[in-house]
Amino acid sequence: MNSMTDKKYAVPFSAFVEKLQQQNDYLLEGGTSYRQRTAELALEVARKAGNVNSFYDNDDARELVTQLFPELNLHRREDVAKMLRVVVNRLHLNATLSDDVKEHVKQKMSSQKKIRLVKVK
Repeated sequence: MNSMTDKKYAVPFSAFVEKLQQQNDYLLEGGTSYRQRTAELALEVARKAGNVNSFYDNDDARELVTQLFPELNLHRREDVAKMLRVVVNRLHLNATLSDDVKEHVKQKMSSQKKIRLVKVK
């Protein structure tokens, strides 16, 4: 058992699905149709998997996406697997950061101006 396996349980499945749903909702507000579909598929894969364990590792995530959606082209499978992996790893990092580091990041972020991209028609 590797050290990553011991840490996998830092991310609850419900938080993972919630974050994927947020990503999906965000992309519906102005993401490309390709990214919107990728987010939809990632959410569907996560719900079918029922846990986060397969998404920590790129190869495991790719294999699961391929098993569930073999009809997707290679690039789409790669993108879906990557989205799942990035979300679970970000949640894992946030769950395992020390309070000191979280406070430091919060202070740094509050001192920066917020940037908002606006879609031009």
